[in-house]
Amino acid sequence: MVDWTRIRVPAAALWLGVAVLLAGCGGTFPQPGPDPGFDDGLSAQALFQRTLAAHGGDLREYPGDLNQATDGEWGRVIQRLQPLVADGEYRGQGEERYRPADDLYAVHYTGPEGTKSVFRHGDEFRLYYDGERSSDRDRIRASAMTTDAGELFHYGPSFVKHRATDMERLADQREGGVNYRRVLATIEPGFGEADEDRVVMWIHPETDLLYRVHVTLNGFGPTQGAHVDTTFLEYAEIEGYTLPTRFEERVRGPLRLFVHEWWVTGRDSGRDWAPADVRGPGFSGAAAPPAADTAAP
Repeated sequence: MVDWTRIRVPAAALWLGVAVLLAGCGGTFPQPGPDPGFDDGLSAQALFQRTLAAHGGDLREYPGDLNQATDGEWGRVIQRLQPLVADGEYRGQGEERYRPADDLYAVHYTGPEGTKSVFRHGDEFRLYYDGERSSDRDRIRASAMTTDAGELFHYGPSFVKHRATDMERLADQREGGVNYRRVLATIEPGFGEADEDRVVMWIHPETDLLYRVHVTLNGFGPTQGAHVDTTFLEYAEIEGYTLPTRFEERVRGPLRLFVHEWWVTGRDSGRDWAPADVRGPGFSGAAAPPAADTAAP
């Protein structure tokens, strides 16, 4: 269950009531049911390999760096209910630096209250606020979870490929006149400090691209039992990989409410920056210039 007692805002119970009134009852996370049989004869693994190929293949095989800039808008209610997870006062515009072959992912945010820098390289994780390294365990857990989730959202099935321990096919789900194929993956480790999480991938039946991912969030106490989905509204290609450029995130349970809409404002690649350039706080050297404004919505 979600530990709402740890919400660090005034009148948390009042805001929870408001969220329920605004959003209605939440749903349960999808579970495997009796095998409905599939006319296409495709297994979960076969579907996953198709969507991986549609996105350009395994990003871990790309030897260079990918860099992108983002901007977006946060829902007001989620910032009241989960301020450390949303962190909207710091997570406004973002600059990402990613070297997938090295499992290195860094983000520098600018928001109305200041700056936030996150660096993850394998098991090494660093977090900075306004240039000072943070030792706050709640902030670290929340940021580690959202950083891993961000890598999934932005870079697609390659993230699942390297963490999945099991895959099952779920019944198809129809939305907007499209019958999406769905694959449930168990990932270990999960997002951030979670031992395990689950990811449901919605796969377009014609393009094989991901339309949506629906995930659990077990890496931070106040979000255990919660689940969210992110829908991919637009795509663009870089270095032969097809990656999303516009996103919408919603809480699906235990409440239903809007979380975050964001979009890519620039992308480039092949800068050959060094890990020290992105270890934080902020970026230096070849990593410092903003991502080129080539993928604006």
